[in-house]
Amino acid sequence: MTDSHSAPQTLTRLALITTLTIAISGCISDYGNDDCTSDDLPPVDNFWLGIDQTDVTFIAFGDSQFGGGAEDKNDLHKIAINQADVQLHWDTFGINAPVSNIRGIIMNGDITQNGRDGRTLSENEYKGFTDIYGLCGNRDVKFPMFEGYGNHDFFEWSNIGYRLLQAHPVADSVSVRNQYRVGLANTAPDKNGHYSWDWDNIHFVQLNLTPSDVDPNHEVPGVRNPRMALTFLKQDLAEHVAGTNKKVIIMSHYGPWETFEWDNEQIDTLYDAIKDYPVIAYLHGHSHATSAYTWNGIPVFNVGSPYYLNYNSDERGHYSVFRITDSKLYAYDVSWNPNNPMALEFPDNWTREIDL
Repeated sequence: MTDSHSAPQTLTRLALITTLTIAISGCISDYGNDDCTSDDLPPVDNFWLGIDQTDVTFIAFGDSQFGGGAEDKNDLHKIAINQADVQLHWDTFGINAPVSNIRGIIMNGDITQNGRDGRTLSENEYKGFTDIYGLCGNRDVKFPMFEGYGNHDFFEWSNIGYRLLQAHPVADSVSVRNQYRVGLANTAPDKNGHYSWDWDNIHFVQLNLTPSDVDPNHEVPGVRNPRMALTFLKQDLAEHVAGTNKKVIIMSHYGPWETFEWDNEQIDTLYDAIKDYPVIAYLHGHSHATSAYTWNGIPVFNVGSPYYLNYNSDERGHYSVFRITDSKLYAYDVSWNPNNPMALEFPDNWTREIDL
């Protein structure tokens, strides 16, 4: 015989469990992938010169970081980026030609400020990213996105909706979006999110947080775990570059200098992994600023960010534009005025012309 008092209590417990399950379940319903499919013909085919010929133009920046900094920084940044093939040109290098045939945008980590996707009444920072940047040129920004996650994309705060499930939905989102990107050569397993692709004779490798296998094992599981990025890089280069004449560009959120758990021992291990390959550039974000320098003879580009307050003494947002041919790498810094983001300054802080 059923106790007349136990049934309501059981129902109450079930209702509570159901409510909690709904509340803490993943909230990302929009990955910005509407009208995007990996089965599409790559738009880069329209710009392809032919076998063993290279002419690749792309944009790069880091730290969109929705939920941090000035609230309007990405709204302004999108306007400035969409002007790239309208205003920019290569005259500074003695090339009488506009910036054109932009293959896509490489975004070097920190999609959000806190790794929040809206669950349990938290701010939906990720929605801001997908609304503006989309995936395949399908939202406010007109160029395809090739983003990675950074240290801010791991959730490490007190919120049952994330902590109970050990959830890092923004970091995980890169692996989901990889299913819809066109022309990828390789993707990492599970939710690791690393991926690579070829534009002409250049092999690009997106390594997200940092090129390391070292899990820092924080109190909050998974925080700032590079998810076997170094292993992916080694396997990818061995499979897709070794024995070819391809040149290589690697990218991650952290650059080749110590920060958080990313130390000199890991940085030296990275160099050992790539030193026998023709790496022509290392792109990174993290500092919110912009610069160009070298590391062990490899050109390194800190590619700028939308942060016009703090970090940039000129109080302007920044991104970088690149053109790579068979024999040259051209690059320069572009900045925009927050009072008029269509007022671009270029080249601004730096230019590079590198023989390949």
